Amino acid sequence: MLSTRLILVTGASSGIGRGLALEYARHGARVWAVARSADALAQLPVDAEGRVTPVPADVTTAAGRRAIATSVEHEGGCLDVVVHAAGMLGSVGVPLVDYPEDEWRSVFEVNVTAVHLLHQRLAPFLERGTAPAVIGLASTVGREPRAGWGMYAVSKHALEGWLGTLAQEWETGRVYSVNPGGTRTPMRAQARPDEDPGTVPTPEQIAPLFLRLAHSDAPEPSGARLEAGAWIGRDPWEGLGPRRARGL
Repeated sequence: MLSTRLILVTGASSGIGRGLALEYARHGARVWAVARSADALAQLPVDAEGRVTPVPADVTTAAGRRAIATSVEHEGGCLDVVVHAAGMLGSVGVPLVDYPEDEWRSVFEVNVTAVHLLHQRLAPFLERGTAPAVIGLASTVGREPRAGWGMYAVSKHALEGWLGTLAQEWETGRVYSVNPGGTRTPMRAQARPDEDPGTVPTPEQIAPLFLRLAHSDAPEPSGARLEAGAWIGRDPWEGLGPRRARGL
């Protein structure tokens, strides 16, 4: 499975980031769980082998990104996978002409700028990794324009562009854009307050595709734009060959 993999997940204190960090650890990976809230990270269950390292850091600040890099450096300075799951929603239902400037800047900072600047910090560690990969969380509204989703939609379109450009430039690694689809998270509840949360999958249910892409033998091509929903209930190691039997 993932017993040799070194994985960093941002936004790991709640929602999809938290679910993925724990799923990666459950399948044997060594995980750096990054989030702003030290208290929230302290609530992460850590198994007896200490596979999860909480890293309280704000990805939007230079000091936070430096702290993340320092944590990885202290543990050998190598990464196989980075999952950019941190995100900010901003106002929903507000037309662009009325969208608040402060939120516009804040959402873009979290959803795009911090991803880019953190990647610059972590790129040397990924170059030392085995079959390295970067996974960005996309959105349905970042692939098809939808009125009322403001800077969240705009930023997710920008993130798609960033991931696509990186995929073309990065010859030694893999880059994936994964749309999780509707998922039972605090952000989803904020965006859809009238929705029954029981009607949407949990972060753990959408995890199979993310697990698969973190595997060193994942066959999906770099630059692929994928849907996590298509892998709900499926074996993430499907078709990966004999290496699975060796626990890799």
